[in-house]
Amino acid sequence: MKKITLLAALFVGAVSFAQIAGTSFEEPEAFPGKYTDTGDPNVAHDLINNSGEPLVNFTTTGGEMGFNASYVPYDTPDVGLTDGDFVGVTDFTPSPTVVFTDGDKGYQMNDIDGNMIVEFDQVNLTAVPNPTISLDFLLSINSTPANGNYEGDGTSNESGSDRLRIYVRDITNSTEIDLFNSTGSDLDDFVPFDSGSGEYQLQWQTATENLPSSLVQLVIEGRTNASAESFWFDNIVIDGTIGVNDRTADQFSIYPNPTSKGFVNITSKVAGAKSVAIFDVLGKQVVNTTLMGDRLDISKLNSGVYIVKIEQGKTSTTKKLVVK
Repeated sequence: MKKITLLAALFVGAVSFAQIAGTSFEEPEAFPGKYTDTGDPNVAHDLINNSGEPLVNFTTTGGEMGFNASYVPYDTPDVGLTDGDFVGVTDFTPSPTVVFTDGDKGYQMNDIDGNMIVEFDQVNLTAVPNPTISLDFLLSINSTPANGNYEGDGTSNESGSDRLRIYVRDITNSTEIDLFNSTGSDLDDFVPFDSGSGEYQLQWQTATENLPSSLVQLVIEGRTNASAESFWFDNIVIDGTIGVNDRTADQFSIYPNPTSKGFVNITSKVAGAKSVAIFDVLGKQVVNTTLMGDRLDISKLNSGVYIVKIEQGKTSTTKKLVVK
């Protein structure tokens, strides 16, 4: 089982690439069977986790991103998820041969009879150069692969108008960035198709997009009305570049690193004050100070991995810090 670790750095060439946030849904427990919504299917409402049923919501424990789900009815409401459906975190794979792309679990949306919306934890990328996001998704196919599986073009909020949209909210700039949006098209047009056999293929696809260095939030919106219509998601990764290993990065040093001493020393080859900001695994700023000397008190930080942004004059860099 492979579990995504936030801020796990991979050093390639002269640049340190770091995963800032993500999830492969390995941290939440997977329960078998269907999820049954206990809310009113006639009105929009947040979904809640039910004992012994697949989790639709998850609060992070420091490893993977958390998420929260809600339901929005059709303009003419249907039963929604009150009749029991396969949605939420699951270890039941799309098929015996088509498994999850990262680990043993994923997230499924099936036979929603309305709209299901999953919002992930906000991630602060203000200190991250060149951030990007990638996500693996899969569109189910019919039991007869030569036939299309989906209906409508997604422009009407009604049964028979299937739709999938995956996007990122740029909260800082009040904009939205699409990774995938089927609105205005038949979803069948996005299912991999083998022209030789004349059959649709059950295959994972990857959506990627560049992100702004700002506060962002991943959102998935699905709409289906049949048990054969499923959306699957896995391997969500938000990453960027930190610690460019040139003379700029060499100007600064952090030690001890890893540390369990309640402090670190941040030194510079140039005399003068240093501005230091530290961000946790979800991009939240936990330290923001001006350091006149070298020693920085970090006794209030929990164990984990952090990004440290150091600025001095016109020079700045980011480095990884591990607190034990």
